[in-house]
Amino acid sequence: MAKIDEIALLNEVSLGDRDSFDALYNQYYSEIQRYVLKFVKTYDHTDDLCQEIFIKVWEKRAYLSEVAAFRPYLYKVAKNHILDFLRHAAVEQSLKESIIRSAEHNYNSVEDAFQSEEYRQYLAEVLNSMSPRNQEVFRLCRDMDYTYDEAAEALGISRNAIKKHMVKIIRLLKYSAQKSFGVSFSLIALFFAPIV
Repeated sequence: MAKIDEIALLNEVSLGDRDSFDALYNQYYSEIQRYVLKFVKTYDHTDDLCQEIFIKVWEKRAYLSEVAAFRPYLYKVAKNHILDFLRHAAVEQSLKESIIRSAEHNYNSVEDAFQSEEYRQYLAEVLNSMSPRNQEVFRLCRDMDYTYDEAAEALGISRNAIKKHMVKIIRLLKYSAQKSFGVSFSLIALFFAPIV
């Protein structure tokens, strides 16, 4: 869908146009369904959650004319709804057991969620805006799985310097992801947790 068409659709939906909302729903439903499934790991709840996510979008339709890009907005609504569901699941024992059984062998669901091309491209842009030294440190510690000691030896600097670079890099990535995508600090921290 071209960006100008999406903006027009968002404006129409904000005025209560059901046909325009149906067009957005049809465009994004399967994508959101895959995203939800990565977290809840069970088809039993995925479709219900997807319906509820789009209901939330419809209920807040008056604000859609102010949304610059619908996909990040929709993912933020979906993420918040999934987290609410998971919090409830932690309290609801039978629901929790069902989710745990479905997710036992899929431990990396949070990392998988961050593998979407949109997030990877955005994070690559943030990384490319950093100093060459920060990029080098990040490449060694994240892409090549060097420990801080190994990276320090490879670059001829102290372990403490590597740690300071990584703290700065992770802080910038967390801030950028939070600002642009509404990704929670705790989730991004899991993905970028430093190797010590």
